[in-house]
Amino acid sequence: MIVATSLISCEGQKEEDIKVTLNYEHPRQKEYPEANFRTGTRPVMVQKHHIDLTDFIQKHLYDETELDKNMTGTVMAPVNIQLEVQYKNYTFEEPQIHYESGISDPFVVTHNSPPTTTVTVPVSVNPDHPSQVVDTDNETEEIVETTVTTILSWSDNFTKGQVPNLIQEQTYKDFWDNASSQTWDNISIGNPDNMTTCTNSVFINDFLRNKDNASFEVYGLYCDGMYWTVGKCGWGLELSAFDRQRRDCACLNSSDIGYTIRPLIGNKNWGGVGKSCNADSQTLQVILQK
Repeated sequence: MIVATSLISCEGQKEEDIKVTLNYEHPRQKEYPEANFRTGTRPVMVQKHHIDLTDFIQKHLYDETELDKNMTGTVMAPVNIQLEVQYKNYTFEEPQIHYESGISDPFVVTHNSPPTTTVTVPVSVNPDHPSQVVDTDNETEEIVETTVTTILSWSDNFTKGQVPNLIQEQTYKDFWDNASSQTWDNISIGNPDNMTTCTNSVFINDFLRNKDNASFEVYGLYCDGMYWTVGKCGWGLELSAFDRQRRDCACLNSSDIGYTIRPLIGNKNWGGVGKSCNADSQTLQVILQK
């Protein structure tokens, strides 16, 4: 039985999408196959599967869900809290009394959580369930394999003809300071509805390590169909991607293909998608993911 549950957690600019796969193997009797049936040849049919996400210490319920017919569901999970997964299923004939249940050991989701975490949920049959199923193996367990995707994002609204204010500049700088404390697999820049992505992790983490190095620059590195440029424009970092090689601080026309992010330029040419000098008002965004 494969069960997929999505746990989504949010903290400031950070979002995590945790996909949980439960690999459930229920032992079947070889010597006495009838032990898996209530009476005659009527099998025990599970009607629904339920998961609670709770605090390990206080047992506070953060979220719960019933899995759909595809054995999937979504719950909201906090960051940096000891959590546990409580699992129960219910049969068609006795929908109010759980048939099987189990609780995982505690686990924590953090900014630095590994891509895959395995959580084991021992499962046992409810001895008071009316089905009275004979179970000769108490070592049945569910394995929860957790794949964590971490996202760090920045976005801000910029107005045509206006210089970015001090708050916008500081927010942009703080984003890169935070990003440089981790390693990333891909980066996307542009508008929320028009972005371009680079999946060259060596390039991404190299420029993050050198973001405060005034002499460091990347000129037209080809990645996923675009030429990426990193440099200093004004007093801070510019990150751009074009359909051909260009240097930083370039001014593109509205007919050009390019994505320019440079709120630290110190004037009204803060970038944009397409036109990058005195561009129309728009939202600029950067998304890092691993």
